[in-house]
Amino acid sequence: MEKLQNFQLAKSNDLDEARSAVSTTYLENRLTKLDGRSLCFSLNASESYDVTVGYLTYASEVSLQMPPSGDFYHVNLTTGGSTDAWRDDRQTWQTSTGESGVVLLPEHQSRVTWSPDAEQVIFRFSRRRLEGFLGSLTGREITRPIEFDLGLDLSGQVGASLFATAMLIVQEYDRLASSDGFTQVVRPMEELVMTQLLFASRHNFTGELVRPERDELRGWTTGAIDRRVRAAVDHINANLGEQISLESLARSSGMSIRSLHALFRSELATTPRKYIRDRRLDRVRQELRDDSGGDSVSSIASRWGFTHHGRFAASYRERFGELPRSTVDNRAMSK
Repeated sequence: MEKLQNFQLAKSNDLDEARSAVSTTYLENRLTKLDGRSLCFSLNASESYDVTVGYLTYASEVSLQMPPSGDFYHVNLTTGGSTDAWRDDRQTWQTSTGESGVVLLPEHQSRVTWSPDAEQVIFRFSRRRLEGFLGSLTGREITRPIEFDLGLDLSGQVGASLFATAMLIVQEYDRLASSDGFTQVVRPMEELVMTQLLFASRHNFTGELVRPERDELRGWTTGAIDRRVRAAVDHINANLGEQISLESLARSSGMSIRSLHALFRSELATTPRKYIRDRRLDRVRQELRDDSGGDSVSSIASRWGFTHHGRFAASYRERFGELPRSTVDNRAMSK
């Protein structure tokens, strides 16, 4: 079903008109038709500089080649069909209905191929708005772009919540389209989407968001995190560069190892060991992107407890979608 029907901007069977409409609302693009179907392009969007929310479909197999998005982040949530995405940092991702999306970045080119039945709800956030909001969560000014992974997994708890909120927002936008104070009414909804996006995705500030003092660790709509998990996370963050046994972790939080496992699964949707590993991988990635010390990949990995380089590389690729060496190469190319 077509979304944001009260915000229709363009509907056309012409390729050039479709290209122009998307360029005006979202981003310059080179649009190529890949099949023999008739194009049935539709774009509906509520536009503003800081946040644009839109619905887009082509009803034909097409490919969009796009330059870096400049002052904006684009969050594309697939609500029908599927897409195949590529970004110039060598990341690739496939999306499917309600299960996944992609994030397009200010400093990277991208390409997305749409299936004939593909539909997307697309949020465009200005850097000023999204980075400013991230700064309010981390407690410090954000002075460099948020390097989101290309792929956005919507199958987990927070990702599914993000998708549900996005679908609710497009419904409410239609309901509130002609109401007084529209901007003021929808602003809290936009902030909820930004919060969920920042916690559901992987990016270079992920490690700073996952802190024991933040109630968002449990899911900002369900109450404060269990104090014992808070104590365990506090212990992990304070000793991340040291050996952390499950016994010491359980003791620091006043519970048994069995309870530790159960609460990490219920509160953080992970295990203690995986949580520790992921936080250490985040630190490695930060150092690989920093380039301040000139240390090798192996020495940085070893500093954070990864002594088996084959397993480390596999874990790194699983978490970030690329090998450690690719992170270093991408950093060098961005200079």
